[in-house]
Amino acid sequence: MIETEQKQLAMGWIIFWLILFWPVGLVLLIKRQKTDKSAKIKSYKGILITSYVLMGLGIIYLFMGLTGAGDALLACLVYGGGGVFIFLYARKAQQRSENYRKYINIIINQNQTSIDSISSAVGHQYDSVVNDLQNLVNDGYLPGAYIDVSQRKVILGEMTKQWGSQLVAPKNPVNVQSTVVTCSGCSANNQVIVGQANVCEYCGTFLQ
Repeated sequence: MIETEQKQLAMGWIIFWLILFWPVGLVLLIKRQKTDKSAKIKSYKGILITSYVLMGLGIIYLFMGLTGAGDALLACLVYGGGGVFIFLYARKAQQRSENYRKYINIIINQNQTSIDSISSAVGHQYDSVVNDLQNLVNDGYLPGAYIDVSQRKVILGEMTKQWGSQLVAPKNPVNVQSTVVTCSGCSANNQVIVGQANVCEYCGTFLQ
């Protein structure tokens, strides 16, 4: 719970800076994506809404500028241009996030590793899917996996095959109970130990 609250607070600060001075907020957002796998794969709804706010401010300043108000036109360019830029960035990131979740669901939950079958399931061209899957592997969402183009398959590593490999069992193994929890971030099924704080082994999201 504490980890979740800290991440929500961090995103709140990013949105705050995006509105106050969007270049700083964008730098913070990119930095968070690089250091927190779960951030890259989650919804960008808040960022998209922020871009609408900035574009709205840009329109307001545009009307003010047309009426001869000081530096309103400059403010229009700063806020409006920033809003458009962040909107395009967030849309691309949102699409990547949705694709990643689809791939993880197909590979991990449905145990489908044929790239041709994955391409058919998501409705994308084979080469595009290979590129997406390679990015998925490079970003660390499939630990130990790699793309075998000769077999046209995703070869899963042992860590990926064994659910819950990162969990630490309680001292009394007799009372150990496990269950399967679907990650709210990447949609992967994780086998977790009941009564312990667990994180998704694929994207690092706190599991509830």
